[in-house]
Amino acid sequence: MTDMLRIKDSGGVLGLTGVDLGAGAEGPGADHETADHGYYVLDGELGVRLGEEEPARLGTGALAFAPRGVPHSVANAGDAPARCLRVATPAGAGDGGPLPPKIVQDLPGRVKVLLLGADSGGRICLMDNVVPANTTGPPLHHHDFDEAFYILEGEATFRVGDELVTRGPGELVWAPRGAHHCFSNRGQADVRWLLICVPAGFERYFQRISAKEAGVEPPPEALEPWPEVTVVGPPIEV
Repeated sequence: MTDMLRIKDSGGVLGLTGVDLGAGAEGPGADHETADHGYYVLDGELGVRLGEEEPARLGTGALAFAPRGVPHSVANAGDAPARCLRVATPAGAGDGGPLPPKIVQDLPGRVKVLLLGADSGGRICLMDNVVPANTTGPPLHHHDFDEAFYILEGEATFRVGDELVTRGPGELVWAPRGAHHCFSNRGQADVRWLLICVPAGFERYFQRISAKEAGVEPPPEALEPWPEVTVVGPPIEV
């Protein structure tokens, strides 16, 4: 296992771990009584058992989410090596009761909302997004939620505080709440990343984009306000 972001380094809100599984190997155990756990399949196939359900076979790009209190297990379901990103979110008091587990796979479109705040008691949301080549991203901004960008394909340039960095596949950018940040795709190829927001709420923005691109009306919850974003400077030019 490879720690991409330790919970103690995120201010106690998020942990991200890369997990490699050989053929037939079982994944690491997890304390399901203290945290939510998500498993995003990066390569290969995973067999995921959530609670008393029969194991589900998940391919690349699929997500399994086990809220706190749901026993679960993960194993390599194929004959080739598999890899996943394990997402851990500590579950605090006042979470509103037990939540059902969720599996999401085979969603269409450039913008994919994998996990809603309603799925996690408002603690976390996850999106699988593509940023087209030669795209100037948003202006320098900040907000009162944390963001993690895990790069799946391509390269993107990020500014976080005073630091300007370029990140590619398998690398992570962490923008804690309140930090001034922005990004752009300066390259000739699309960039795809897994975007994780803690707490949830900003997924409504992406739900509206997804609905617009599909030519359908957004779901009712997407019409609710999303967290405030404050612009403080220009974007990174491509």
